[in-house]
Amino acid sequence: MRTLGFCLLLVALAGCATIDRPTPLTGAELVFLAKSGKTAPEIIEQLKRSDTVLPLQASDILALHDAGVQKEVLDYLQRAQLDEIRWRERNSQMFWHGPTYRGFGSWPWPPANFMRPYRGPWGS
Repeated sequence: MRTLGFCLLLVALAGCATIDRPTPLTGAELVFLAKSGKTAPEIIEQLKRSDTVLPLQASDILALHDAGVQKEVLDYLQRAQLDEIRWRERNSQMFWHGPTYRGFGSWPWPPANFMRPYRGPWGS
């Protein structure tokens, strides 16, 4: 009994553990990194590590380009923004279709005659 209680305590404590994630970069930090001499692959790696997705409009992209941010970094930011939009759209449509949905390939339910319309007691 003590072992079971100890295991439950460990599971509860493990569920409370948090992981420190780096904060996403801002546009000003991107400009600072670009002006400090970081190369485009280094900045892109830092963007990936911090999961930075900036909601940029065309004017924001032009302003970052005029401030000295490399073209490869801007291309990555736009691609990350589009991937984020696609991910949100794909995951916002997740719902269960019910047992009659035929999208599972070899799903054994329902049987073939499950959706046949009722024709009355004499089959008419």
